[in-house]
Amino acid sequence: MAKDIEKLEKQNQKLKKKNKTGGKVIIVLLLIIAVLAAVLFFLDPFGWGIGPNAGKNGGGSSADSTPAAAANSSDTAEVTEAEPTVTEYRVTVSGATYLLEDNTESTVEEIVAQFASLDSKTLVRIIDDSATQNAMETLKAALEAENIEYVIE
Repeated sequence: MAKDIEKLEKQNQKLKKKNKTGGKVIIVLLLIIAVLAAVLFFLDPFGWGIGPNAGKNGGGSSADSTPAAAANSSDTAEVTEAEPTVTEYRVTVSGATYLLEDNTESTVEEIVAQFASLDSKTLVRIIDDSATQNAMETLKAALEAENIEYVIE
């Protein structure tokens, strides 16, 4: 009788070990599925996922190779070519002094006159090098009065 009990206990221990490894296999499979789902989710913006962007932007969809799609892409190219180019100029404001790209000192009136006379679209990049608040405000107000776009760094 004792031998039967020992056999049953050994079989019970073997079954417990199998159940533990079986649980580990399920957890590993679930982790693999979760990783695959995450990869497909993150590849969606590139056209390789399973979401609404699947097949777009290099995803290899045959819908993009239609003549209508080709016509639309050539129309877009023509529109972008017609847009004016933006010319960027740098003005450094150091203290109460205005310096142009070639480090020549200038006044606000000279700067505005120079940029307002240009034919192309102009962007002035203002670099703040320990500028006084009054100098920055004066330059910004003068550029805004002439509708000259600017960015402050």
